[in-house]
Amino acid sequence: MAGIIHGLQGIFEILFIIGIGFILAKKGWFTSETSALLTKLVMKIALPLYMLCQLEKDFTHDSLLQIAPDLLLPFSSILLAYVVGRIAVKLFHIRQDRQGVFMTCFFIANTIFIGLPVNLALFGTQSVPSVMLYYMANTTMFWTLGVYHIVNDSTGGEKSMPLFSLKTLKKVLSPPLLGFLIGLAFILVNMKLPDFLLVSFQYVGNLATPLSLMVIGIEMSSISLASVHWDRDLVGALCGRFILCPLCVLALLPVISVTPMSAQVFTMQASMPAMTQMTVVAKSVGADVKYATQVSFLSVVLGLIVIPLYMFMLQSWGV
Repeated sequence: MAGIIHGLQGIFEILFIIGIGFILAKKGWFTSETSALLTKLVMKIALPLYMLCQLEKDFTHDSLLQIAPDLLLPFSSILLAYVVGRIAVKLFHIRQDRQGVFMTCFFIANTIFIGLPVNLALFGTQSVPSVMLYYMANTTMFWTLGVYHIVNDSTGGEKSMPLFSLKTLKKVLSPPLLGFLIGLAFILVNMKLPDFLLVSFQYVGNLATPLSLMVIGIEMSSISLASVHWDRDLVGALCGRFILCPLCVLALLPVISVTPMSAQVFTMQASMPAMTQMTVVAKSVGADVKYATQVSFLSVVLGLIVIPLYMFMLQSWGV
């Protein structure tokens, strides 16, 4: 029981910071202009630096090349969940201006702020390499396919960008993705940032998660919980996040061989709540931020039930 409570600490931390944004918005400290300013700060400054520092902190040239083959399962399972999400969009006739957020919920999870403490509580520090493998695949897919579809939401379904075009590249090649790619390049060429720069970047990068959560809180302050409609757009996205995404990992385990530790970690990572930055991206590109906020917030709340259930199942049966 103590392990489960410790594993849930990430969710309690998230709800606390969301609550700060919510209460201060209700008190009039934060406005919609504040939300827009924080979104710009996160997207253009904090997240790119966070991506660069996180990679340099967790990987070296040799360790990156050594674990590279094990990336096949996370990438494959996330792609499978993406395909399932695209099929679900058609089957359930999801509104065109919500399809990107809906699909992103199927294949993208909160792998660091919640996923890392949960896996540490379950499996100890030996789980960290597997956690970072899933994080790398998850981050790459979010800032490419996920952002591409959320950007398409902003058109209201009137037109859709082609997947391969210069316009698409300019939209998807966001500052956070550039930070991620620069971080990878630095690792591959064995280039290290000077310590004073790394520390400075880390301080600013650490703002990304709390500010993103405050944006969710600010946006939640303008939404009445009584107005939340548990329609197929919302229920379908949450089912994709908590049920179908981990099932995609389990479906591929017999086909793609990984260590028992990685199998368990990848399953847990796939069952985490929605990625925090989904709301920030939706707001920055003019997509349906109300829907993205509802999905993000409710996935965190439901995580209080779903995550202990998965933790208990893995502890009891293994994978």
